[in-house]
Amino acid sequence: MGYSPERIANILGLKGTEREEVISRIRTSGDPYNSAYLYGNAVGEYNIDAELAKQAEQGDIDSIESLETRKKERTHLDLKRKLFGI
Repeated sequence: MGYSPERIANILGLKGTEREEVISRIRTSGDPYNSAYLYGNAVGEYNIDAELAKQAEQGDIDSIESLETRKKERTHLDLKRKLFGI
């Protein structure tokens, strides 16, 4: 769903040091929290794309457009990560 680490900490009701530690771990490459965060984002994106693809196969124009937009955005983000590490 694309939630930020801060939003996840808020949803979990974390406060103080525990909150900051979780946010830091989510952002630290190689940390199990970071891996889980990235995995969760990928699965969420896949589920959205799969549902849009189903609707697109049935001829839903909005779904076709949304799916194409998402593909372009994903390609753009992948290129930014590859070139700039962001």
